[in-house]
Order: sequence, then structure tokens, then C-alpha cells
Amino acid sequence: MAHIGDLVPKSGLYTNPGVVVDKHRDGTVTIDTEPLSIHKYHRYSNTTGLTHEEKDQFNAILDQIYANEEPMDRMDEIQVEIDRLRADPKNANVVQYLRNQQATMIRDIKKLPRYYGEDEAQINT
Repeated sequence: MAHIGDLVPKSGLYTNPGVVVDKHRDGTVTIDTEPLSIHKYHRYSNTTGLTHEEKDQFNAILDQIYANEEPMDRMDEIQVEIDRLRADPKNANVVQYLRNQQATMIRDIKKLPRYYGEDEAQINT
């Protein structure tokens, strides 16, 4: 099931990627190939799989985090958001995408956040 804002990779006769901008009752969708439309939903990473509201929430959080220029501050801020949001099960999808973005940050700066949450059962002692 496609959501508004889902990325459509290049395929078939159409060689440009696009983004779903409208869903019709007959089961078809309208795809916009304008790069600014794609950027509207996928500024930081591919958010296909999130609902329109979840995409907006994800991008708003990262807009705030990436306003900070210091990479370690970004790392700490994203961890705070993950911890805050995971308290509510309805945020599970956004939390997973934030964790994916955090993993990208970790690879880029080669450091872990100072504090992070982990399920006790996952810790090898």
C-alpha cells in the first residue's frame, strides 16, 4: 500500500524517480518527478513506509536536530528524541526511522551517543 510521499524509484519507460502525491479511488496514484517534491518528503533519508503524518514528524524532528552544526550535539539530540518518542507505541515507525538516521550519523562521525537506551535482554554481560 502506497502512502503520500512514498519514493518511486526509476523504472520501466520512466527513468526519473518520483514521489506519490495523490491517491485515487480507482487504485491509481499520481507521481511527481520534480526534485523539490521528492525533497519535501525525503530530505534526510528515504521515508517510504511512513504515513504522510509520520514523514512530516520525522522531517520536523531532523530539521530541528540538523540546525545544530556540531555532530556530537546532533547525536545527543537524536537520542533524546528517540527516548522521548519510544515511550508511546504509536511512534514506533518514526522511532525506527530515527534509529536508522542515528546509525548513519554514527558511521559518519565514528562515535556513539554519550547515553543511549537499550533493552536489558539485548545486553551481553
